[in-house]
Amino acid sequence: MDRLYLISFILLCLGIIFDGLLLVFFIASIVSLILLSFKKRDFMIIFLLGSIIGFAFERLGLSTGIPFGHYVYNFPPYVFGVPIFVVFGWGIFSFLSYLAIFNFPEKEKIIIFSFLMVIIDLSVDPIMVSAGYWTWKTSILDYFGIPITNFVGWFIVSLVIIIIYSLIRGSKEKSEDNIFSYLFPLVYFLFPLNFFIHAKPQLEEPLFIAMITSLIVTSIIIANWRIKYKIIKKS
Repeated sequence: MDRLYLISFILLCLGIIFDGLLLVFFIASIVSLILLSFKKRDFMIIFLLGSIIGFAFERLGLSTGIPFGHYVYNFPPYVFGVPIFVVFGWGIFSFLSYLAIFNFPEKEKIIIFSFLMVIIDLSVDPIMVSAGYWTWKTSILDYFGIPITNFVGWFIVSLVIIIIYSLIRGSKEKSEDNIFSYLFPLVYFLFPLNFFIHAKPQLEEPLFIAMITSLIVTSIIIANWRIKYKIIKKS
């Protein structure tokens, strides 16, 4: 068993379980990111792309409402109007989503990654809106006070992130079967599960939806990888 993978797995689990305000999770994620980058530089690449591209689209969104919708932040400190937390959030959530599918072929990563990112936002956005860290302007179609355009925007931005990543990396990666192909998707699921367990009464419904959605997708990822590995092994 690879020690760096194991240490990173433990750090991420502890960071999620023992943190209600995301600070411990962010620190654990950065340490895990650095450790895993010694194994595969892809983790650092996806983190940097997520942070940079996420920031660019957040800046665009604040100015034009594209692609997320119209919103206002109340979450200092800022970088050109975008909270530093949000910039790093894009990077860390990209890292977490990629980690769940790091052994998948590049073509499959493109669509799965984008859905994983949206599911994370299904958990995070209701919490942050409820805490007053940002405010959405009213819209006709919304999800517990959050415009549907926000989730469409997340999908689009995530798609840009993973496509640029794929262009940089090409098809150089080789899939390998190890226990972490199954454990890291569980880390991804633990994230919305922990939010739901500690949810305030008014947030139980949206966080339950996010948790169940994450459970379904995580189960599919693990099952799909198991089937794929059996086929590869036979061939």
